[in-house]
Amino acid sequence: TTTTTTTTTTAPVALTGSAAMLAKMRKSSALTGEKRATAAQGASTSAKDGVDETATNAKATRTFILHGGEAASQIAKDLAAQAEKEHGIALNVMTMDDFRDVEFDKVPCAVVFVVETVENAQPAEAAGSCVRFFNRKRKEGTNQAMLAGKMSYAVLGLGDTNLLLDRQTTTAKDCNQAAQTLDSALAALGGARIVPRGEANDAVGLDEDVVPWAKLLFPKLSEVHKGIEAKKNAKLCFLYGSQTGNATEICKNLAAEASEKGYPVEVCAMNEVEPEDVIKPGAVITFVVSSTGDGDAPDNCDTFFTRLKRKAKKEKGEGAIGVQYAVLGLGDQNYSAFMAVPRQFSQTMENLGAKCFAKRGECDDTLGLYEQVDAWTSTFWSHLEVARGNSHKLREGETIVEDANAATEAPKGDSKPPQAAAPAKKVEGVPPLPICRSAVQWLPKTTEVVANRVAPGPDSEGAYTVSSPYMATIHKREVLTNLKSDRRVLHMEFDLGSSGISYKPGDSIGIVPQNDAELVRAIVDRLGLDQAAIFTLNWKKGDTNEHATHPLPHIHTPCTVKSVFTNYIDITGCPRKSLLRVLAEHCGNAEEKDALLHLSSRGGRAEYETQIRAQSPTLLTLLNNYPSCCPPLAELLDALSPLAPRLYSITCAPEVAPTTPSVAFSVVRFQVPSGEHRLGVATNWLDEISVDDKCEHKVPVYIKPSLKFGLPEDSSAPLVMIGPGTGVAPFRGFLQSRRAKAQKGGRLSEAMLFFGCRKADEDFLYEADWKSFTADGSLTKLVCAFSRETAEKVYVQHKIEEHATEVARLISEGAYVMVCGDGAHMAKDVHAALVRVVAQAGVCGVSDVKAAEALLADFTKSGRYVRDIWS
Repeated sequence: TTTTTTTTTTAPVALTGSAAMLAKMRKSSALTGEKRATAAQGASTSAKDGVDETATNAKATRTFILHGGEAASQIAKDLAAQAEKEHGIALNVMTMDDFRDVEFDKVPCAVVFVVETVENAQPAEAAGSCVRFFNRKRKEGTNQAMLAGKMSYAVLGLGDTNLLLDRQTTTAKDCNQAAQTLDSALAALGGARIVPRGEANDAVGLDEDVVPWAKLLFPKLSEVHKGIEAKKNAKLCFLYGSQTGNATEICKNLAAEASEKGYPVEVCAMNEVEPEDVIKPGAVITFVVSSTGDGDAPDNCDTFFTRLKRKAKKEKGEGAIGVQYAVLGLGDQNYSAFMAVPRQFSQTMENLGAKCFAKRGECDDTLGLYEQVDAWTSTFWSHLEVARGNSHKLREGETIVEDANAATEAPKGDSKPPQAAAPAKKVEGVPPLPICRSAVQWLPKTTEVVANRVAPGPDSEGAYTVSSPYMATIHKREVLTNLKSDRRVLHMEFDLGSSGISYKPGDSIGIVPQNDAELVRAIVDRLGLDQAAIFTLNWKKGDTNEHATHPLPHIHTPCTVKSVFTNYIDITGCPRKSLLRVLAEHCGNAEEKDALLHLSSRGGRAEYETQIRAQSPTLLTLLNNYPSCCPPLAELLDALSPLAPRLYSITCAPEVAPTTPSVAFSVVRFQVPSGEHRLGVATNWLDEISVDDKCEHKVPVYIKPSLKFGLPEDSSAPLVMIGPGTGVAPFRGFLQSRRAKAQKGGRLSEAMLFFGCRKADEDFLYEADWKSFTADGSLTKLVCAFSRETAEKVYVQHKIEEHATEVARLISEGAYVMVCGDGAHMAKDVHAALVRVVAQAGVCGVSDVKAAEALLADFTKSGRYVRDIWS
């Protein structure tokens, strides 16, 4: 007998309530209710296809979904999965307990809160701290702008009227008190509500409210998400123009701090980019730039600035619409063209139609450069955040309300410096680690290398420049000082051959030098590198600069390790704090690392003055003082300043030496308090290569024209020249030119020269020339100050006051006053003496010192009072 068993298939029961909602969105294992058992309801399924919960990363996506409660956790993951799949929105999914990790008060974000209300109208345990925090901030009454411009938000409440003590009501509103409290608090704190609050009641089915609310949310959230990502991905541009390295240091520090704050940044010298590459709608640009003595743009930004001005002339009022900028100017008020270039940058950007987002900073080196920079940056960051927030709107062609606090004028000098940065370990105020943009790629030793640091000129336009110099031979050299003196001053002539290079009195010769070979060898050995190893530089992975063609463009690669330290990098200049910060990062010894961090910090200013500024250690000294320090080559090259060309005043006139211009310079050698000796780079190099009378060594040279310092066009005006030490050198050329004019029958005005040195028989530079000029009338009067020949030291400023009557008369008769030499002390003392002479004599009707200062300031603007000085 066969028994047949019939199996009856029962149709599945239709899901309702929360089970139906969760099935519609994504399989889930959680239901509403604090810690309610899920298996008993039969609606739990695997969530393996949901979104993994991740910790926030403020530098990744800035759109979040935060959940508080068991059901909220699953629904949040399901919403995130749907957002990514259907709308392309990537969200960070987090518990509300971790809400502080969003960094909502620092970087703009969008946050969706999914919050449960449980028994007694309380927020779920995982949501409690978050809800209470924002509600407490609301009740304080002083935080109305806490989230303004920073958080866009939406709130979805989950509740269950079955959990209420009074079960007579069945509306979602009555069981979502936690969501209502949070939503009201966020709005009161300045948050931007993306969509109205959603409220769902599990007693009647979550799907009735959650599904339609999600459909309303996603399109709006997508718009907000795109806006935030556009702001986040738009790089802040930091561009520098620097002659001595100060602007480079400060600009890189600002960029590093911006990066540390989570901003994407780009930092480089201006000549590394084209104006068209950075002047675009939505761009936020910070210029850090200095002026040279004549008011020229620094060498590493001159091309950019020239093209920017051309663009402004061609596209006036239109070429930079939608661009926001700030200018931080660096200078020295001892120079006649103080702040000329920073002010021109501001004016040029305004002419292009750009808008200033922060007041121009004007930081004077004579008053404490870095202290003034700190004062400027104390307000800079808040203005930068506003500008960054506006950049997306400007990129899309929208208009913005201008910041009333931003203007092109310089801030007042009473700004208070910012508080020190948060301490790094036990060291106060450590600066951020500078951004390294380059990576070293080692190449086979058979690789062809760049033969010379510079390509011999002329360039494509037929000019000899710093990048395409003339390779001159040394025509003559002569020691001008007594051989027994500890000072060594050389007169050196360069043969320009048939180059056709021209110059005039007052111009300078630029020299492209090399570092000392023995010092280079010692540094390379200390770093454990092979001098003959060949490398090139590439952009660091993930940090490609889309504008510059080559990282660290002052280094021409492929080159050898020996070549890079010989030709391209400053290894003897006083170390900057950014270099110390990089070296600290690569110390194996904790004490050495802390010592370098302290020297680089705000808290270590006093020690920096005594250990670094006073000692001026070379790179080798630093590395030997901190034996555990072993920086990678890329980081070291990025942190070190370029080896800059040196400028020397021409000491002759083209009427006398048309193809052999000459210079006079002191061979720099000095001892620091530690007992070590320091050598000037260019002067010792020139001294060494010119030992033989028939030196065949080629020296890269170019002419740097002077815009203001030179013989006056008005030859009838008297001339007062003040030049102690080698500062007297250009006046030799002035007087040679005057003599040549007289020999042609020209009439000469009065000319008075103040010269100073130690002793007549020690360092009386060009003595025979001055006597000859005086004899033939090219020079009317020579006044010498010999500081070491009397009990009290006598300097040129004393001689000026001694001859006050004559100096005042010449100035009253329209004299041009020319000063050349040391700017750290001499120029200030001479200026003070001239002020007193003018005030006491009542020149041009002035009656006091203040009026005399104003008169000399007017003379500076008109070119009657010009100073060619150096620090």
